[in-house]
Amino acid sequence: MPKAIATTPSWYWPDRVPRVLGTPPYYIEELLVERWAQRQPAHPSLVSSDARTGAAELAESVRAVAAALTALTADTAPDRPVAVSAGPTAEGAVLVLGALASGRKVLLAAPGATIDGMDVSQASLGIGDPAGTAALSAAGLEALRLDALVARAPAAAGTPGGDVAEGSDGLAPSVRADGASGLGAPVACMVGRYGSVWHSHHSLLAGAVALGAFLGSGGDTAWLSTYSPCTWEGLCGLTVALLAGSTMVLAEPRDAAVEAAAAEHPAWLLSSLADGVATWGGGKRSRRAGGEGVRAALLMVDGPFDPDERRAVAPAAGGTALTMFGMAETGVVLASHPSWYLEESVGIPVPNMHVVAADPDTGQPISSMWELVDHAMVTAWSPSLAVAGEAAGDGQGPDGTDGHIGGQTASGFASRFVGRRFVTGVLAASDPNGMLYLVDE
Repeated sequence: MPKAIATTPSWYWPDRVPRVLGTPPYYIEELLVERWAQRQPAHPSLVSSDARTGAAELAESVRAVAAALTALTADTAPDRPVAVSAGPTAEGAVLVLGALASGRKVLLAAPGATIDGMDVSQASLGIGDPAGTAALSAAGLEALRLDALVARAPAAAGTPGGDVAEGSDGLAPSVRADGASGLGAPVACMVGRYGSVWHSHHSLLAGAVALGAFLGSGGDTAWLSTYSPCTWEGLCGLTVALLAGSTMVLAEPRDAAVEAAAAEHPAWLLSSLADGVATWGGGKRSRRAGGEGVRAALLMVDGPFDPDERRAVAPAAGGTALTMFGMAETGVVLASHPSWYLEESVGIPVPNMHVVAADPDTGQPISSMWELVDHAMVTAWSPSLAVAGEAAGDGQGPDGTDGHIGGQTASGFASRFVGRRFVTGVLAASDPNGMLYLVDE
């Protein structure tokens, strides 16, 4: 029995949240962009301080970016990626979605620490918002803004695989020319905890489907994120929001996020715990962010945290501050649920996330129940796991590939697997309720 089920007593699991979910056989742009362009063309999909983009306009922009990248990289090797760098802006989100729709491999590197952790010199072209193009240029890569890139798009650009066909859910599966064969292929590279890793359209959607179902995020609500869409956290939030047909509001933390929340009234506030405290904690910022419609603050943590910091954010989020733990390699692993949580606990496994307690020294499953030992290593398997890694050495990813992507190999990522389970390197303790607590590594 998966640990996600075994550690959570039958009397506690959030109502109307499925434990196991399937992942639709679509590409990112099909479910997140084209579907809503058909169903609600005027609904705002992306909002930032200098842009407000409706669903139909977003679809046009994504098609134009994809067509321009296809044209500009036509003479380069198929495995040579495009680099995207941006802060939390609507322009950056459009560029990320367009790059994923182009069929090219994509390096995602937010300005700052993540771009420093990735070798963007292998890219054939860089695209980004003002901060991103500056960072890419400083790294020695030619970089274009959205307007300059779209100006080079071929006339009458459509989706890379042709027109979208109407189906029972508004789309026909796999409208691209290569059909469903590319859904599991490595397409998006991002900086992880143990080096850079590659995700596929399938793994990205799997993470969005699971987290969206866990939170009960509906299309009638808005999200606010202080993360760049070029980080795994930011891309996760973007995919969850757009999958539901919601509005994603992007803003820098602190004053910009406070102003955006007051204007857009988001239901979900996504940030790191540190940025959440800096933006919403204490003083005048402790008032309810965005009015009465806010449902919760979603605070990402990467290890043990101070529950008092979580409490400091709660008043701005209607009293509900939820923690989430994960990494680029896995997506969200553990999260608190609005229906019931303990402030000291990080939460429980999200749907589809099979979490197993393991020996910290070997990574092998322990035979005792988790709550009977002081702590154990968190190991996880889910459809949202990255499909390959990028590091020096040799090895295989969990999908059985040899990991050679763009001249690189996958041993840094692959070496952390015991069977199908990824060894996170993070320790946790469990209480009899199945609530997990991150402890010092």
